[in-house]
Amino acid sequence: MKIKATFTALLVLAFSFQGLGQIKLSLEECRVMALENNHQVQIADEHVGAAEALRKSAKTNFLPNISANGSYTRTNKKFSLLEEDLFIPVVPYSALDASGSGLNSSLLSPTLADGTTANPQFDASVFSQTFAVDPSTGTPYVDADNNPVFGNYAWIPQEEGELGHKNIYVGALTLTQPVYLGGKVREAYKITKYGEQLAAASKEADVADVLYKTEEAYWRVLSLGEKVSLVNAYIDLLQRLNLDLENLFAEGIIIQNDLLKAGVKLNEARLNLIKAENGLALSKMALCQILGLPLETDLSLTDDLSSELPGMESLSYRDSAVANRPELHALEQTANIARSGVKLMQSRYLPNVGFTANYLVANPNPYAGLTEDFGSDWTVGVAVNIPIFHWGDKNHTLRAAKYEQRVAELKLEETRDLITLEVQQALFKVKESARKVEVARQNLEKADENLKVATDGFAEGILKTTDVLEAQALWKESRSSYIDAKMERNLDRVNLEKVAGDLK
Repeated sequence: MKIKATFTALLVLAFSFQGLGQIKLSLEECRVMALENNHQVQIADEHVGAAEALRKSAKTNFLPNISANGSYTRTNKKFSLLEEDLFIPVVPYSALDASGSGLNSSLLSPTLADGTTANPQFDASVFSQTFAVDPSTGTPYVDADNNPVFGNYAWIPQEEGELGHKNIYVGALTLTQPVYLGGKVREAYKITKYGEQLAAASKEADVADVLYKTEEAYWRVLSLGEKVSLVNAYIDLLQRLNLDLENLFAEGIIIQNDLLKAGVKLNEARLNLIKAENGLALSKMALCQILGLPLETDLSLTDDLSSELPGMESLSYRDSAVANRPELHALEQTANIARSGVKLMQSRYLPNVGFTANYLVANPNPYAGLTEDFGSDWTVGVAVNIPIFHWGDKNHTLRAAKYEQRVAELKLEETRDLITLEVQQALFKVKESARKVEVARQNLEKADENLKVATDGFAEGILKTTDVLEAQALWKESRSSYIDAKMERNLDRVNLEKVAGDLK
């Protein structure tokens, strides 16, 4: 169908630009071209494509998320752990107590003033290895604060306590896999699926709307074409009558007033012809716009207003509407989205569990004394988040989602009832328009007979000129009503197909 429509469009464009004559199109060809070229349908296709892409995007949330991160930092100053250079006493292990937190008691108060030992546990060798001892007194040297001076000290320069490098590189490869999120991922995916079906239903509605507009424009062109032919036929009648009246006036049989009346009617008919031709041209331009053709394309339509239409008894239009109307499909998906929204709010009460794995690279190397090379490591872990309390926030959002679900369900029920009523109204209009066609046809037969009688009576001198003019006007009016009735019947029939969901 797409190839056929494209070929037809190219053919029409070729004829339109080269001026090779009219392009003949049937109703079915117009329907195909409208669906191929109409902007409304093309926009609907784009919406469907976007919804499909969102569904595929949501599906990826079931799979692990792998990401790579890196950073580079250049620092100005290093961190310093020391305020100044440190001198730390160095003591033998034997000088420490059992806990290792202080000096052994054997080093305390080693001698008295008279030189005798006050501490029976005193160890002179350990004492001499620990403190700087005055050989003349046998006591440790003391500093300005009267603290003993140790025999050995370790010197730690301030710069040895500096940390950091000018250039810092960090990289990580991370894998995150959701294990259980309370159903969030599943419901989010369902929402995108319903959204895709909603877009498809909206496209069906747009297609039905375009097809209805196409048929409406098609039948209107045919109707105005018949009316142009009707006005031309009416002008022929008036011209023949004017010719007869001129002959009768020349012979003195009628007065000039009769001739003037017929002339006024003829001029009115010619003005109506201009209006009808302009209306036909505008209707053709409107049809070209729907078909996506240049507005100046000269169309010739092959169907006829009197074409036979299928019977109504073969379909249950109400059941068809409930099953096929895209508006109901769209509202059903809206209700499904609302139900998933409720489940999504309920999932906020449940814990979230996720698995993570990381591979890290850093320079300076934190695993080798912060040397200027790259070091690496890997980690794995499980993260759990359990919601406990947040002042009723989850409860309020859950109630709001339930209200929205109820609204969607009520709209669906209301639309079902309205569509049933709409189908019934459309059925009544189809039956009424069919009856109008029959009545208009009968009136047309009577108008034909009335015109024949009036024309014959005028020729025999029984009837006046005004009687013939009235009969001709009635003949024109009855034919115009018959054309309108046929067009209304066709439009009512396509409207019935639309409301029943069968216009595809």
